[in-house]
This record gives sequence, C-alpha cells and structure tokens, in this order.
Amino acid sequence: MSIPVATNVTIIGEAVAGAVVRGSYFYVDDVSERDSIYRWYIDGVNFLDARSLDFQIQASLSGAKIRFSVTPMNADGEIGIETFSMEIAIVNGYQNISDEEHRNSFMSQRGHCSYYVPDPNDKVFVASALAFSLTDGKTQSVHVRGRADHAGEPPQAIRDYLKNNPATRMFSTERDFGALVPVLGSTKRLLLWGTNMANIPPQLDLNNIKYVYSNRTAVAFIYDNPAPGKNTIGAFGNAANGGVVPEDIQRKLLFDLPKAIYATESAFSVLTHKGNVYAWGNAAAGGSISQAAENYLMAMKVERIVSTAGAFCAIGPQTVNDPEIKHVVAWGDAANGGQISSEVLTYILDQDGVEQVVANRNAFCAITKYRRRAISWGAAAYGGTMNEDAKRLAAGGNILLCRGSAWAFCMFNNSGLSASWGQAGYGGLAGQDDGQDNDAGKVFEKSGEKYRIEALFDDMHVNDWYQQHRSPTRHKANCDPSATPGANLGEIVTPNGIISLYSNDSSFFMVAKESDGRTKDLFSWGQPTGGGAIPQNTRQVLMASQITDVHCTNGAYGVISTQGFVGGVVSAFGGGTAYQDAGDIPGELQEYVRANVSGLYALKFLPPYAPTGARSASAFAARRTDGQYVVWGGGTSVTDELYNPVDS
Repeated sequence: MSIPVATNVTIIGEAVAGAVVRGSYFYVDDVSERDSIYRWYIDGVNFLDARSLDFQIQASLSGAKIRFSVTPMNADGEIGIETFSMEIAIVNGYQNISDEEHRNSFMSQRGHCSYYVPDPNDKVFVASALAFSLTDGKTQSVHVRGRADHAGEPPQAIRDYLKNNPATRMFSTERDFGALVPVLGSTKRLLLWGTNMANIPPQLDLNNIKYVYSNRTAVAFIYDNPAPGKNTIGAFGNAANGGVVPEDIQRKLLFDLPKAIYATESAFSVLTHKGNVYAWGNAAAGGSISQAAENYLMAMKVERIVSTAGAFCAIGPQTVNDPEIKHVVAWGDAANGGQISSEVLTYILDQDGVEQVVANRNAFCAITKYRRRAISWGAAAYGGTMNEDAKRLAAGGNILLCRGSAWAFCMFNNSGLSASWGQAGYGGLAGQDDGQDNDAGKVFEKSGEKYRIEALFDDMHVNDWYQQHRSPTRHKANCDPSATPGANLGEIVTPNGIISLYSNDSSFFMVAKESDGRTKDLFSWGQPTGGGAIPQNTRQVLMASQITDVHCTNGAYGVISTQGFVGGVVSAFGGGTAYQDAGDIPGELQEYVRANVSGLYALKFLPPYAPTGARSASAFAARRTDGQYVVWGGGTSVTDELYNPVDS
C-alpha cells in the first residue's frame, strides 16, 4: 500500500499579531487525500490541532515563534510522516514601523496602496487601486488580476516566475506592483511592473533587499547587510515623487544606518537607528525638510513618524532634555499639516509633549501627555482648525478616541462627550440638513448619535475604568503600554466591553461590544451614501451577531461576524453600485459570503484634496477559508466574481 507524503510545507502570509496566516503544502500519493492532520506549534509546543488551514494570530503571541505541520492521510487510512514548515517569528508592527504609526497615519505604512485603518495584517492579498495580487495556498503561487493600467496584467516572464514561489512578498502603489522573491538562501530580489516602473536602469541594484515601502507612484527599499561603502537604501518609480534617492542622503546613511522608511502621497522619509530623519521626493509633500524643521530635528532623537497625504510629523524627545517629554516637528505642505505654529507647539510642550499624533488626509491632531488634551493643525477647513465645541472639549482633556475621515476629525473623552470638526457631511451625521451648516461639528450636534454614544459610555462605566487605570502622575513608566487608556486612539478595551471607531472618506462607524463579544450597539454618522447610515435590516442582523472584524472602502464598510453557529459572515453597507462602491453585495455572490470568510480586503483610491461630487471606484474582496475570493464593487472597473486561483 502507498504511504502519503506532504511536501513544500510552508506558511502563507505575514506572521504579524492580528493576521490570519494559512498553512500550505503539496499532497503526494496515488490514493486521494482524506482527513490529513494539521497542527500549529507555538515555541515548539503543539498549540492547536485544527481542521482549518487558516490560523488567527492573537496579539498575545507576539514575540513567539510559529510553525505549521501536516500529517498526510489518504482515503485508505494510510498515514504519512508529520512534516513541518520553517519556524518563523511573530512580530508587532511591520518592517520596523509600529502599529501605532501605521494606524495613526492617513497613508498606509505597510508597503501597499491603502488608506485608513484597519487593513488585514497578513498581506496574503495586496491591491493597487484597481488590481490585486494574492498568494494562494493550494498552488503556492502569486496570482495577479485586474486592470492593465493598474498593473493587473504583469509581463508574461514575471507571471511565470511568480508560479510556485510561496515565499514571495507583494507590495503596491496606486498603479504598480512589486514582488520580493527569494533567489538563493536568504537573498531576495525585487521585481517591479506597472505604469511607473518602466525603463528600470541596469545599474539599479534590486538584489539583497530586506524591506520594501511605497507611496502613490514609487517604491523605496532597505538593503540587507550591504557591503561597506555600498548604498543602504534604494528607490524606483516616479523620480519627482521619491523614485530616486539623492546622493547626499545615501552618503549620510553609510554612517547612520536606516531603520524604516515612511511615505506620504509623493515623498519618503527615512528614520535611522540613531533617531535622525532624511527626506526626499516631492518637496510639497514632505520630500524636503524646511530649515526650521531641520534645526528642530537636530536636537531630537526621533522615535515615531506619522503622515498625512502631504506632510510628515516626527515625534521624540530632545537629546539634552527630559526624555519623557515627546516633542513634535512637521514638514511638507502647510496645507497638509507640514507646518506647526509656535502657539501650537507651546501648547503641546506646556502639556509635557505629545502622547500620540493622528492624521486625516490634510491635517494632524495631537493628544498631549499631561491631561490628554487635543490640538490640531493643517488645512483649516478639513480638520486643521477646531470649531468652538471641539476646542472646549479638547481643553477639558481626557481624550480617549480620535480618528479622521478624509476631511474631518471626531474625538471622544472619558465621559463619552464628543466633538467633530472639518467638512460637514464628512464628520457630521447626515450632511447639510438645511444648506446652512458648513461645519461637521454643527451637523453632528444635531444628530441623535452624539447623545446615544454619551449614554453608551455611561452604561459601560468607561469613566470608572479610566479613573482606575490612568497614570496618576505626570511621569510614570508603564511596562504594559497596551493597558494604558488611550494607547489605541481607535479603540477602548474595558472589562465591560470594547468600543471601536472606524472611518472612511466621508463617514464614521462605531461598534460597541459586550465583554463576551456580543454586539451592544452600533453608531454611524457622515454621508448616508458613504457609510454614514446603517440600513435597518443590516443593523438588525449585526445587533444579533458577534462582530469579529471591520474594514472599509472609500465609501462603504464591510463587517465580518459570527451569526448564531455560523462564522465568517459578511455584511456591507454604504455606497453601492450607483456610487462605484461595495456597499451592496451582488445577489449572485451573497451565498459565498454567508459563511467561512476569514479576511476582507479593499481596493481604494486616494481621495482628492477637497471633497467633490465624484466618487472613486472602490471594491471589496472576501477571502474564504477554501482559498476562493469573492470580489465586488468598483463599478465597471472591477469584475464582480467568485475567483478561484486554482483555475487561473
């Protein structure tokens, strides 16, 4: 009798806290496979026997090492030898960029074309604006599909190379893809194609690359242990937008090694291990550091960087002063938050510096360390200047939630009191009711949601929890930052439940859950056709569900939940077909998202500087546990389909 064999055992996806990775292997035997045994090992200990190849990495596993094994079994009951994947480390953040920096930036800082948070951490599916790539566990190949003008049709030579290369890591700009592929041993080479990736010069070294980052039209990368005297970073794409690294920066990095590279729409900034920062690309988008900012940076050791679409904000202590006081300095277009006034800076420093900085498209909002007050700067009409209600709330401090839509901010304090400021209809509940209100806060004030949320905070005893856990002194080290109230400005986790705040181009969505995961309440405000209103039937279903994940397109939300005994159910609301968006799931595809969806990904465009009547095409792709994908939205630019990579 034959003995089944498992070969090419590997883990598909990035082993990052919060990701859903997938065990993959090839089955070899004359007799068909049945009931093979899958196991996941954490630090060498059998953690879980599973029927599913997908594994959800909990945040508590950060720092551990994960390994997948399969014991093949055939239909005759013959069992083969347990075969293992390589052991890989589970990390927080990505490519030396922390989760905080990523979620507080408007631009994705994880090397792919995306905006807003959250994005799935696994990077099994990576999209440009109108095309996508996915790494399939059954074929162990990368499949690319979508509009040719958005890199959806790679050259045949590259398409062939991506077959049977499960270690490939994918990256994207708005119209380009990059594939980091293994060559020999640990050596990696970057393959590039798309609108901005033509005419790659032969002298550009695309070998031995460790990390890859991207903005809207270019990629930047860090080399892995380059030889002495060789460049430590590189870039390619639109030269004016960061596709070429200036020689003076290359020289500086020879003696001050790069740690991570951050992106705005059309510029890059590199943070070094010594805490210095250098920038290049479009000067109006942060590619040039002003002399005033440069002087300030010289006295700082930068620890974190957050970006809008057109400016950077660096956070860190001054080298000769109190290391617990975090200073801020910004550069880029002043109309994108690239200039901090002396008044704003003085206000921040009087509050012992910043705790965090969060961005929307064109502005920043800082939460101070002492008393957790808020102050914003950038494009005045789009969140850079607070209205009077927001100023009063900010002055009172204790801000726990703060998030931006494209052109507005919304924040909540420990008592559930809230304020919104920026463009009406993009941070208020229902747009301009009578045509008179042009401020988001005035519109939000008229909504019932504002007061229902205040009642929610009272019912969940958020203030009691906050008073028990907040730091009682102005200087206090906390060995567990995640337990500190306000550590995540998009989520409050208390013993009584969880409150999560999400946003897209034109709306906000809040989910409140009981401590056992049941939905406690739902809130939505902003443009009704952009996710600012939850349809009654969708609301009823979600109130009877356990919500496990929320993602967004430009103008819609997608929710994964457990309904009764069925897990992985997708609900969507917001802009639908009429708005080239994914708020409506086509009838012929609904049966495929009624169960067994493990991830939800979006294809998005960068919203314009100012709101317009036009909508950007935007779509969802649901990853099923059987390896198929359900794609919908995007108007005529995206094909609504059940996509099976095995058939490609």
